Amino acid sequence: MTNIKLTIEYHGLPYCGWQYQKNEKTVQGEIEKAIFKFSGEKKTIQGAGRTDAGVHAIGQCANFELEKKFDDYQILSGINFHLGTEKIRITKVESVDHEFNARFTAKNKIYNYQVFNSLAPSVIEDDFSIHIRQPLDLEAMQDAIKLFIGKHDFSSFRAHGCQANKPLRTIDEASIDIKGNKIIFVFKAQSFLYQQIRIMVGSLLEVGLKNKNTNWISELIEAKDRSLAGPTVPSKGLILKEISY
Repeated sequence: MTNIKLTIEYHGLPYCGWQYQKNEKTVQGEIEKAIFKFSGEKKTIQGAGRTDAGVHAIGQCANFELEKKFDDYQILSGINFHLGTEKIRITKVESVDHEFNARFTAKNKIYNYQVFNSLAPSVIEDDFSIHIRQPLDLEAMQDAIKLFIGKHDFSSFRAHGCQANKPLRTIDEASIDIKGNKIIFVFKAQSFLYQQIRIMVGSLLEVGLKNKNTNWISELIEAKDRSLAGPTVPSKGLILKEISY
């Protein structure tokens, strides 16, 4: 048997998230169907991150063991062929050692959240960002986002239904990139709580809209109370950019 690592790109809006669900279209489910059609082997793939419905990825990773012998190009082209018109593509295939596990050996994940800040919305960017018409205070948000860096109890940024045992997480990097009218919130950590990034961005936007001051973020971290934080922004602006091992 060969342990196969896949790097995967997908447009998240047509799917009910990454994880397989009976009677629902998911990214994992469609890839597993394509693997079976290509190889004749029924496999369950292990994904690095369980992205929610509507969340996109350009650097999702997964692994599975294949009994038959194929080279990397045959696996890549075979799975992609059987994915057909699905908004999912395998961008890289690697044979890895048997200790590799896409989820448990990941060192960190980088997510981007995109906001299009302009009077008029963008047709091109609409599927991959949220539109905010009002001017945003970039300097205040850049100061505020740094307050997330480090190890904290993120209970204020943890959605109801989160299955993590503890609310403690360590944010290694948090910054904002500007590309024209597009504001990109960047977060790097080994793992995140359920909807944590979307709640953090929702809170940062409250600062950007001048509804709250910068220190409010520190107050939320200390409060450990989800009801005090900002709204959960829509999933379509969130992109799993990269996973490192």
